[in-house]
Amino acid sequence: MRVSLPMYPLDDRASHTYWCWLRDRLVSAGLGQEHELPLQLAAPGDYFSHWQQPDLLLSQTCGYPLVTLLQGQVQLVGVFHYHVAGCEHGDYHSDIVVRHDDSRQTLAQFRGTRVACNEPHSQSGYHALRTTIAPLSDGTPFFSQLRFSGSHHASARQVAAGEADIAALDCVSAALLRQRDPATFSRLRLLQRTAPTPGLPLITSQRTAPAQLAALQGLLADSMQEPTLAAALATMGILGFSRRQLADYQCIRQQAERHAGIVLAA
Repeated sequence: MRVSLPMYPLDDRASHTYWCWLRDRLVSAGLGQEHELPLQLAAPGDYFSHWQQPDLLLSQTCGYPLVTLLQGQVQLVGVFHYHVAGCEHGDYHSDIVVRHDDSRQTLAQFRGTRVACNEPHSQSGYHALRTTIAPLSDGTPFFSQLRFSGSHHASARQVAAGEADIAALDCVSAALLRQRDPATFSRLRLLQRTAPTPGLPLITSQRTAPAQLAALQGLLADSMQEPTLAAALATMGILGFSRRQLADYQCIRQQAERHAGIVLAA
């Protein structure tokens, strides 16, 4: 079985502690034999291939792929809540960041500048930004240049280094990265936040049986109350877990379709 939590820059020791606890409970609950469950969380190089595997037991993806590229291939397990403002109940947003010494104060003033995005299937790095600039769009490209950086961390570094002027970062990623790379984030400031959407979904294979899915959801909920995991969860920034409905995420697809004509850059 495949298991991963690949979307956020989690502390290795904390995430391993969490997975060891969950693995033991999965075996006890009959959701997998010891030889079937990995000893370590996977670090997939190709996320989409990993998420589409029929033996995927648990992973985390982005809301946009969930309702587009992965639709009909995975099941929604639920969502973690995070110790970040606005994320306490399972939603999240993007932080639109610029250099600290940039004097412009509004998004409209960044028309014609260079934008960094992590990748085109990202809700937080691409689609949320496109939705946010929609009221400012006049049918022409808003930015002069779009650079796909490959990650939120790389986008932050490009803005800090002056290689781009603005970027939208998943707010949870930004909070965790700020602890790891304070030098980069000390050169950035928050311009504004995007509207909230449901947080990054936890998923399992379409082949996971209903009883297995329910048991997995129950264990994830139980883990939030486990005293021995309190330190690991705090380090990972995780506050809670809740089940969500796939319908909750349809707003992401609808926004993307509504603003499909908005061009970030030529």
